[in-house]
Amino acid sequence: MPDIGVAIQVCYTMNLSDETFQRKVQALVKLNKVFECRQLLIITYDDEERIELEKCAIEVIPVWKWLLGK
Repeated sequence: MPDIGVAIQVCYTMNLSDETFQRKVQALVKLNKVFECRQLLIITYDDEERIELEKCAIEVIPVWKWLLGK
C-alpha cells in the first residue's frame, strides 16, 4: 500500500510517444497543484529518469525497483 501523499501513474514506457509523456506528466502536475503531494511517481517497465516541470519533481522508475522499495 502506498504512503499517504504519494501520487502514482503507471505506463509500460514513457518513450512510445510525446502524447503518453504529456498525459502522464501533466496529470501529476495538475494533481500536485490541488493536493501538494510529497512524492510523484511514474512506474514503468524499464524506464528511469527524473523530470522537473512547473516546480514538480517526478521520478520515473522501473516497476522492479518500486516493488523492491527502491
